[in-house]
Amino acid sequence: MAEISNSSIKILVADDSSAICTLLDHTLSKMGYDVTICNNGNDAWQRLKKENYHIMIFDWIMPGMTGTELCKKIRTLRGENYRYIILLTGNDGANDIIEGLKSGADDYLIKPVSIAQLKARINVGRRLVEYETELKDTERDIRLSCYRTLTELAEARDYETGAHLARIAGLSRRLAEEVGCTKEFCDQIELFSPMHDIGKVGIPDGILHLPRPLTPNEFEIMKSHAQIGWQILKDKETLEVAAEIAYTHHEKWNGTGYPRRLKGEEIPLTGRIVAVADVYDAMRSARPYKTAFSHDETSRWIIQQSEQYFDPAIIEAYARCEYELKAIFDSQYDAKKLDFTKLPSHTFDE
Repeated sequence: MAEISNSSIKILVADDSSAICTLLDHTLSKMGYDVTICNNGNDAWQRLKKENYHIMIFDWIMPGMTGTELCKKIRTLRGENYRYIILLTGNDGANDIIEGLKSGADDYLIKPVSIAQLKARINVGRRLVEYETELKDTERDIRLSCYRTLTELAEARDYETGAHLARIAGLSRRLAEEVGCTKEFCDQIELFSPMHDIGKVGIPDGILHLPRPLTPNEFEIMKSHAQIGWQILKDKETLEVAAEIAYTHHEKWNGTGYPRRLKGEEIPLTGRIVAVADVYDAMRSARPYKTAFSHDETSRWIIQQSEQYFDPAIIEAYARCEYELKAIFDSQYDAKKLDFTKLPSHTFDE
């Protein structure tokens, strides 16, 4: 079972008795839990809408909103974790206890509160938090494994390597951070940006592996990989961001990109960011028909394309962190390891 510290478990207490609140706050804080105290149900409800709590202890009868009413409202909320609810009651009648459990409570304590019973019930809630954490960790690991398998399947048919995938992930995340995106957004773009070219699984080998520039007709077929990637990913739960990236990372700010010729902010932010990361990586990589561009050459070209190919706000962010992006690329790139006999020439759609 996953072991978590008491300090990472948030407990919300709501009771109109200051004596009960003081007792619970002192006891639970001494055990190391992160405790929040409210003196009525309405206050507790407002806090719940803003913060995530793991364990809640509510008095049955409170002004404004009773404990059972609060339980019912909580069970309508969606959240990151299950909320374990303990009701405090002065009535130990069977019917009242059943009513409390039906309202959404998981357990109950009879007043006056026994510290031993309180600790025992809190430990039950803690075990639930630990089991849920372990389940989430396992689910995350399975998903990550599936994501990696999908990405590696696509790259196995193309020239790219694991280092390329790591570079795209790192470049995209750093750009997103500099743009000011949330941690959740940055986590997602780092995870899903390596799937940007997954649609190449649907491109014939005779075109995908050509060692020369593509003809116009061949290029039209190659461009279909964006649509194919979207079709592969779009209906898969949890892969919406990956589908969005695959579909839009070849769109251009001025509306001349593909597949839908989206313009400006019609292009999702994920696609706008990965577009810059992908072009930076492609220009700095050696190919059978060209040597790699230097960082300075690449940066000059990318910055010149602000308002043409790329979102100006992202290019401003790029300029602020360009040497960090250079370090990310350099740490993952070794041209000596490339087998140019296996590399197609068409890697950067100018």
